[in-house]
Amino acid sequence: MSQVLFICTGNYYRSRYAEIIFNHTATEYGLGLTSFSRGFQESTRTAPISPNALNRLQDRRILIDQVRYPIKLSPSDLALAQRIILMDEQEHRSMLESQFGEWSDYVEYWNIQDVEYEAPESALDRLERKVDLLISNLEMESSQPFWDQNHLQLQFS
Repeated sequence: MSQVLFICTGNYYRSRYAEIIFNHTATEYGLGLTSFSRGFQESTRTAPISPNALNRLQDRRILIDQVRYPIKLSPSDLALAQRIILMDEQEHRSMLESQFGEWSDYVEYWNIQDVEYEAPESALDRLERKVDLLISNLEMESSQPFWDQNHLQLQFS
């Protein structure tokens, strides 16, 4: 089963929304794809998920049985993923390089900015389109390996 990892700063808004939308869509179409999400920093939030994300999910009639609190990124999370997506290059490249620099060549950036810089409606619309495109691409690539030999050495070293 293909594992996609979505990463943002606090695992509270963008990466969580991407994870939930991805898993909902993949399940709805019966695909063997799944995702999870993490954040670079420990969350200090009192709520488990951003109200912007939660409201959008409710608007889309996507129900969440259990809403977990944000989870901080660990090396084992990176090793589990076949695809690693960071929400915004300008915001997250330095975090990745300082905490997990050996993974810099194995990530992609979607450039979805946080609420201070991009309105949630716009950001979440773009995020949904990116998730749809990712799922389509993963379906087409399903018979191809996701990583080269260097990634496998990182996973198991």
